[in-house]
Amino acid sequence: MKGRGTAVGGAASSDPIGLKEAVEAVGRWWSEAPYFADAEPHMDGQWRKLILPFLRLGESGIDCTLTVELGARRGRSAAKLLPLAGRLRLVDLHANNLEACLRRFGDDPRRSYHVTDGRSLPLPDASATFLFCFDSVVHFDSDVVRAYLREARRVLRPGGHAFLHHSNTLAHPGGDFQAQPQWRNFMSKELLAHYALKEGLEVLRQEPVDWVGDGGFIDCFSLLRRPG
Repeated sequence: MKGRGTAVGGAASSDPIGLKEAVEAVGRWWSEAPYFADAEPHMDGQWRKLILPFLRLGESGIDCTLTVELGARRGRSAAKLLPLAGRLRLVDLHANNLEACLRRFGDDPRRSYHVTDGRSLPLPDASATFLFCFDSVVHFDSDVVRAYLREARRVLRPGGHAFLHHSNTLAHPGGDFQAQPQWRNFMSKELLAHYALKEGLEVLRQEPVDWVGDGGFIDCFSLLRRPG
């Protein structure tokens, strides 16, 4: 989106084998999806009952001054972040999703819109205080997740935090994520922590989430921090 998301920093010049394909396999489903409208009414309850109790904003030291949301989609999480953030940078794979967010929230200098290549954050080094991603990483290939963890370390300021809602299922490694319940890709609480530590992030806490209420705990919330 010209003028509202010129890419700076981000991806390396070469793409690891298979990473681009892994991005495309997932990303193509989230440009025009009925899911967006279906999910919107549930956001209030998810925010109050799941996300805020996990974040513990008053005691976690999370600074929302410059917040980045990865996977903005049509803005249902951004609507909750806006009252907290001094500035909010919305990042998505699809320009049409960001255009929908622009129509929803208006053109305000405190907000900016950035198209990603699906494996990097088009933002400067050490430019963000908080990275937030809800209901997107659950679908990402594990290699893509690790690429974004590396990017989180780069764009966060020292002491900055990252919240990731990710898959917690190791079923069917190497298989088609669409064949899994709720389209969860291969990832676990432990593997996410392993990757985060390898990419130079501290793991502050993790909490498995029983997303569908069947005792399966196929999701997990993780709060990470760039060492200060």
